[in-house]
Amino acid sequence: MSYYQPMINVFRPQLTQNLPAYRYETSESLTRDVHIKAIHSHNDYWRKRPLLDALSWGVVSVEGDIWHFEKGYTVSDTVTETTQEFKKDEIYVGHNQVYLESRNTLNALYLDPLYYFLDGANKKFSEPILEKTDSKFSVFYDAPEVPLLFWLDLKTEGHELYSKLKPYLEKFIEKDYLAHYNGEHVAGPVVLTLTGDVPWDVIDQESVSGENRYVYADCPLQKFMEASADDWTRYERSCKIASASLEQLLGKDLYTSAVRGSLTKEHQKKLKGYFDKAHEHGLKTRIWGGVDWPIYVRNSHWRTLWELGCDLINADDLRAAATLF
Repeated sequence: MSYYQPMINVFRPQLTQNLPAYRYETSESLTRDVHIKAIHSHNDYWRKRPLLDALSWGVVSVEGDIWHFEKGYTVSDTVTETTQEFKKDEIYVGHNQVYLESRNTLNALYLDPLYYFLDGANKKFSEPILEKTDSKFSVFYDAPEVPLLFWLDLKTEGHELYSKLKPYLEKFIEKDYLAHYNGEHVAGPVVLTLTGDVPWDVIDQESVSGENRYVYADCPLQKFMEASADDWTRYERSCKIASASLEQLLGKDLYTSAVRGSLTKEHQKKLKGYFDKAHEHGLKTRIWGGVDWPIYVRNSHWRTLWELGCDLINADDLRAAATLF
């Protein structure tokens, strides 16, 4: 018998079957000793390991674009001689319809792994544990009280897609894994925010129904300076986070000058006004559509936005964002 035995990773489940990548991980293996970072993983599904890469960097916010089609269809590729089938009973994840892949469903890329990690973080005890908690544990091993901010960008018609999405959430609801609103905000390990073609009228109806509403809407940060008292009532009950593009907040002329270099005092004053207004009403902020290149301009903007009070740094390059600060 050899004295040398292979080292076992005690943080990962020992599996020998051909399983999805997430089944070879746990919330501990991904996030133990990883600092939580106020970063938003933009277009997260483009990563080699959607969701998993973001969690391994301690990223607190993750976004996926989702699609649903009333009629199923097939796509044939004459180069690879393959045919993909898109079914009417599935929700798919991707940036645009042309490049969707039938294997990249919402369940496969996000909901199945997220539910798996949450179940692993919330084990069943035969007796009550001594630690008192207000909600279930999140996916962050070192900071289980910090919720994952999970965004779904509705790419097809919002009313129909939201209706299709609801059954997907039932297993999360049954285990109290979703933050929700029932006249007041109730914490949970996942805050699900809808962006894109948000069905605001449905969100409004659910907000005053007296029932639990398990999704939040992406607040229009660019409208905050002209918001009325009624608008603020709506935003405060419907949203946790507000976002807008850099151009929407600065206007075309200021945006044109901003993308060429560091943010000037004029840029900063205008942006800080939006951040401060959001914070007055208990809302966090995110800016998208910023500079990706030149890198030195992008990095300068990230630092300045953080110093001004922006709550989430919108990033395509997670390594760069995670190691900059």
